[in-house]
Amino acid sequence: MTDPSNEQDDLLSAFDLGPAWARDNAPAKKYDNHRGEEERPRRGRGGPGGGGGRRFEGGGGRQGGGRREDRRGGGGGKFSGRRDGDPRRELPDPAPGVRVTLQPAMEAAHRLVKEIQHRARVYSLFDVSKMFLNHRTSYLLEVAMEPSRPPMFRGVKDASLFLTKEEAIAHFLASPVFEECYESEEIETEAPSGNFQVVAKCGFSGEWLGPPNFHSYQTNLRRLHRERFSNMSFERYAARVRTERGEEAVNAWLESMKKRTRWRPKGADEEAWTFDRGEIDRDFSQNRFGEFFEETHQAELPGDVDARSISIGILAAVRIAGSHARRHPAMMIPSLCRALESDHLAIFKTKGKLFCGPARPHPLETFEELSQRPSAIVHFLDANPEAKLKDLWKSLLPEGTEEPPKEWLVDLFWLLTQGHVLLFDDGRLVLPKRRQGPAPAKAAPKAKKKKRKSSSGPRVRKAKVKSHARTIRKISRLSKSRLGALRGEQRQWARRLARRGRIAALKVHGRRGDRR
Repeated sequence: MTDPSNEQDDLLSAFDLGPAWARDNAPAKKYDNHRGEEERPRRGRGGPGGGGGRRFEGGGGRQGGGRREDRRGGGGGKFSGRRDGDPRRELPDPAPGVRVTLQPAMEAAHRLVKEIQHRARVYSLFDVSKMFLNHRTSYLLEVAMEPSRPPMFRGVKDASLFLTKEEAIAHFLASPVFEECYESEEIETEAPSGNFQVVAKCGFSGEWLGPPNFHSYQTNLRRLHRERFSNMSFERYAARVRTERGEEAVNAWLESMKKRTRWRPKGADEEAWTFDRGEIDRDFSQNRFGEFFEETHQAELPGDVDARSISIGILAAVRIAGSHARRHPAMMIPSLCRALESDHLAIFKTKGKLFCGPARPHPLETFEELSQRPSAIVHFLDANPEAKLKDLWKSLLPEGTEEPPKEWLVDLFWLLTQGHVLLFDDGRLVLPKRRQGPAPAKAAPKAKKKKRKSSSGPRVRKAKVKSHARTIRKISRLSKSRLGALRGEQRQWARRLARRGRIAALKVHGRRGDRR
């Protein structure tokens, strides 16, 4: 873990935040190891999103600059911290459905705000975002899984995150938290008896696995792979197993078998001891798993999380997100603005760029109301735009003065914290001024929009379709005498309704009426 006392110095070392106000040799940007988008992260024991290790090219698992020993030992994969004898950890394509974003840590933002307010300097937000991305302790990893996919497993007692339950169990069995639930001890036992000619040995750790025909060979092989080399496939691990012949190798294995380790749950009786590690695995999976892991679709991890504490598919997504963010630092500016503004740091734009400082620019309306020393400072800056801090002291102080007096520093600090003067990180002093120019003319009142006339001419009413429902209803209720008096169209409707049996008066003698 990083020492908190040194963490602040590491974070702020990118800027000139020294205590001397008269410091005039501060460069505009102090990134000795940063060359913009063309920089490749340094190789070494980096964390999942840090500057160490190989960087990914593009969105897949393609890697550049692989060394020969990487291809031979670990398939060209990223080294992410190893146990004794562990191979290099290979990184496949990112896990499907996983999205990783980098967000500034509030604690690091709070430390930076305190320093900027104490030094009263103005910094570019683009440079601040690069500074946050160059220190893994100053940002967080937000890992999200698509809701349509199975949830992830997050460690309750440590910063761990896994895609499957089997990976979470393997992490628990190899972590120090294992000792909170189970206890183990090493006891003397008799060496196995038999005629052994060949003994197998782990190709990575050098641990003896036993003769291939020994009854516990497969159990030892899979246990060692699960506990220490789960980052690679079992087939690839088994292919690295070596076999040795000779009495010396057999005696070395027999000597290692004289001491065996047994386990039991804490607080259990003597009968609970077992030499089979698989029984402990099953007991944890069935009875204790929920105490140490929880299911989730979203998780927040520290930027310096141990690479062995997350699934290899998530680790690949973290590496790609970190590499992309370092090539495009402006992606963090929106979230960085929210973090700094929540801590009452002023954010403003000057010449098309975003800056942060102790106060927003506040131009002075007149210099006459100021006292002698502040008035001398602003008059000098008004006559010498963007002068350096050393030029200010050289002009206002007597010749041979090495450090400005305290009263001058107090007055300058007041001007800076009020926004009347801006002191940039490269030592430039800028006097904000109001915009001068003719007042903008008042815009003429907008004329009312005239309604558009239809170009198709006057509207024509649609002809109504005549309905015969009323006529049918009237004829169906007439008596036989009135039916005979009908003429024209009504007589035709009467004949139609009579044939269909729709006239009440003709339902009994309809045929006779129709013949008439």
